[in-house]
Amino acid sequence: MKNHLSLICAALLCLILVSWGYEGHYAAAEIAEKHLSDKAKAAVKNLLGRQSMAAVSSFADDLRKEPEYKGTAGYHYLNIPVGLSFDQFTDFVKSDKEKNIYSGIVGCINTLKKPTATKAQKAFVLEFLVHLVGDAHQPMHVSRAEDKGGNAVTVNFLGNNTSLHSLWDGGLIDHERIPYRKLAEKYDTATPEQIKKWQADSIMVWLWESYQISAILYHEAEENPSFDELYYEQHIPVVKNRIEKAGIRLAGLLNSIYN
Repeated sequence: MKNHLSLICAALLCLILVSWGYEGHYAAAEIAEKHLSDKAKAAVKNLLGRQSMAAVSSFADDLRKEPEYKGTAGYHYLNIPVGLSFDQFTDFVKSDKEKNIYSGIVGCINTLKKPTATKAQKAFVLEFLVHLVGDAHQPMHVSRAEDKGGNAVTVNFLGNNTSLHSLWDGGLIDHERIPYRKLAEKYDTATPEQIKKWQADSIMVWLWESYQISAILYHEAEENPSFDELYYEQHIPVVKNRIEKAGIRLAGLLNSIYN
């Protein structure tokens, strides 16, 4: 009975840790699928078979739990000093010798474009890319190393202690109380003008946006770490915007690769 309870607790903890991966990533991938060109849809289907992009959107999180893929963890985030200008930010990211989300996304794109890469290799990195584009849009994945991306920053949300990172990974989405399959429908509201603009933005811009947001979130937590319903109401539009942008931009990225 004790072992059974431990397994249940472990499963629940796993869901909490990858909640953005399971809900936010699923929604972003489903939005992306709706905005793929015919050529991109065919290419994705050829690589993933019967699986949808949404269905594989948590693959990269699951994979890094395996000992042989533990080294891929660095591709999910970017540790960076605070207070940088955009030019300083760009220079830091491009000169960073550590594995980071920027190099991970660029590496996936290069493999998908590589004529000599096998179908299996391309399918593998496509599943990775779906996830990493989502991570790039989660603000706390582009943040400070000293507090492990906000994991060491304790806040209180509606009477419950959590970390700033966990709150933005899943706490705010969970408080929506919307089935994850419905999130994409609710969040996919971009106008043609917004889609055109977002898809024209560079990967560096995606990360810069997250960097700017995470700086604000840190400041708010330092001023007052106790968050109420007003915090949710003020910040859930940001969550919605980041997930929607992730989906739209992922679609644009794949359209550009396969068109």
